[in-house]
Amino acid sequence: MFKVTNAKLSLALSPIVICMALPSYAAEADQTSMEHIEVFYKRSSVTSEITENTEKLVTMPGAMGDPLRAVFSLPGVVAAGGSMSEPAVRGSSPSDNIFEVDFMPAGYIFHDFGSSIFNRHIIQDFQLYSAGYGTGYSNATGAVFDVTLRNPKYQPITTTLDFTMFNAGIFVEGQATDNTAFYFSARKSTLPLFFSKGEELEDDDGKPSGVTINEAPDDHDYQGKWLWDINNNNTLTFNFTGAEDSAAAGFNERAQLAQKTPEFQGDAVYIRDFNSQNLLWDHYNKRFHLRVAVGALDHSGRLEYGKRASLSNGFFEQESEKQFTYKAQLNYRINKQHRLITDMAYFDNETTYSYDSFQYLCTELDPDCDIKKGERITGKQKFGVDSGFIGLTHVWQIGDKWQTELGGQWQHNKYTDESFVSPRLAINYYVSDQSTISAKLGRYNRMQDIDHIAPDVGNPNLKSQTANHATLGFSQQLDNEWSWSLEGYYKTMTNLPLAIDVHAQDAHLLYSNQVEGQAYGLDLLINKNKTDNWYGWISLSYAKSERTDTRHHITKDYYADTPVVFNAVLQYEINELWLGGFNFTARSGQAYTPIVGVRENPDFDNRFLPVYGDAFSERHDLYHRLDIRFERKTEVFGLDGKLILELMNAYGQKNVSSIDLDYDRVKSVNDLYIEEEEDDFEIRPSIGFSVTF
Repeated sequence: MFKVTNAKLSLALSPIVICMALPSYAAEADQTSMEHIEVFYKRSSVTSEITENTEKLVTMPGAMGDPLRAVFSLPGVVAAGGSMSEPAVRGSSPSDNIFEVDFMPAGYIFHDFGSSIFNRHIIQDFQLYSAGYGTGYSNATGAVFDVTLRNPKYQPITTTLDFTMFNAGIFVEGQATDNTAFYFSARKSTLPLFFSKGEELEDDDGKPSGVTINEAPDDHDYQGKWLWDINNNNTLTFNFTGAEDSAAAGFNERAQLAQKTPEFQGDAVYIRDFNSQNLLWDHYNKRFHLRVAVGALDHSGRLEYGKRASLSNGFFEQESEKQFTYKAQLNYRINKQHRLITDMAYFDNETTYSYDSFQYLCTELDPDCDIKKGERITGKQKFGVDSGFIGLTHVWQIGDKWQTELGGQWQHNKYTDESFVSPRLAINYYVSDQSTISAKLGRYNRMQDIDHIAPDVGNPNLKSQTANHATLGFSQQLDNEWSWSLEGYYKTMTNLPLAIDVHAQDAHLLYSNQVEGQAYGLDLLINKNKTDNWYGWISLSYAKSERTDTRHHITKDYYADTPVVFNAVLQYEINELWLGGFNFTARSGQAYTPIVGVRENPDFDNRFLPVYGDAFSERHDLYHRLDIRFERKTEVFGLDGKLILELMNAYGQKNVSSIDLDYDRVKSVNDLYIEEEEDDFEIRPSIGFSVTF
């Protein structure tokens, strides 16, 4: 917060400093040769450059130039269920997180196949609020991913082309008029180049897997921003963002998925996408900053499976939402000691949920949703999921040593007809100019996932989830750009969903609010900014996350519980042309549920299902991986270029992420054969190139 303010101040004062120096120069210069210097300054240029911290994430080895993918090297963040999965932060579920881009909600920010939806050229800043965040965010009990896209630069129009083994993109940026500038980015996955339509994939042993590629895994995304500097006090921004992920495959009788769940035999299609458009007005005053925004978001996802030309049209599930967002924030400085921040938003959301599928009663407490199949159900439902909130925060600078942020938020959910009043508190004690002790407390809530509260497939009377956050930390700046921080946290979660057993008296309710959770841990970060041609950081996290089934009084580890996570990142500027570095990650093995037996599939002859032991009671072996990256500046036909060489999982570590029966070998209930699924990939090299003209 203060860094941004100081940056604005220094840029605002720079023309004054220059002008103050002119008289002394003029007095000494020959009057006939005096030159006039005019300095033009646009407020929007403050946020047209990428921040130093974001730049460090862009060049992090293993992230392939993707600063959001690099979030997994930060303390308290793990990939839940495998390295390509969405982030679970400090013991919360990935579903508990929210994503905001330039003050407005986003459909999603991570593609299904590993990268984020953003071009590396446009992210100005990225903030991860792991716990204890303020009143400007709602409907979240986990973490907040707040992405700020930089403003376009007032420069001649330039074009940058990017090519890597996994995607290709174009980025165009420049000045349109004296007071307007723009950029546009579009990227396309190159994964389809690695697959042939009609190709049957092979398993780890080189044998046909029974999975045929109908449409290769694919994704694309785009972003654009148009900026109008109306005058010194007002800017108007229009931005638009979109992304799509898709894949299509055929599963024959040999496919593991079809052997386990025969309903999936046949063709399957998966697609999800979103498009958003937002208009933002910023008004700057000596005493306040007012931001007002309106936006539209269309988001949908569809899964089709079991389609057979001669036997069945198959099954499908589809969810789509149309949302209009109205949002405002007023940051008002009363005096040097007091500031008031008011946030308000209304989300006008219409969600459509349609399906012809089987009822799968399942939550994160269940080790395997595939075996919890119920009756076939068909329907289409449309309902309003509107919500809104008002937040107020008082920031008080108490002398030189203390600062407090005391606030509260009122939120209302229309669909569940619930209202929440949530207090938030943050305290900073400045031990010295270099050392700070901080503490945060807050209460949070979010509505249940729509498939748990929709009529017929869920329980519309489920209460929203709630959570309490508490953090206590210490940070210190050291000499030569070194710093370190240590923060502990404690979270409690209530009203989480429980899938009711089909034999229970209230089985018709399908779900109940009978799960509680807790998570606690300690995060250490040692950081060095760039000096002596190198920079890097080390993070170490200890964490524990549990869930309690209060109906049966059973407490178990959360499936994403990862007690120890270690990351070490180093980047070294070898010379003016070369930059190289590495990223080493080690963490406790993922929790999993052991398979202790085999049973017959009650719906299909000569088909078998696993029998599970205690949920999430065992762990895979230690996960570790090394990524290496080199970057070289170059020229192509006189144009500025950059060559990027990356080697992911450099020593080919085989990290196991899940287990299942080896269905090819299981022929009876006496055949207990287990197959391990590896996480991500073995050694994967990547070559990238970019050129700007």
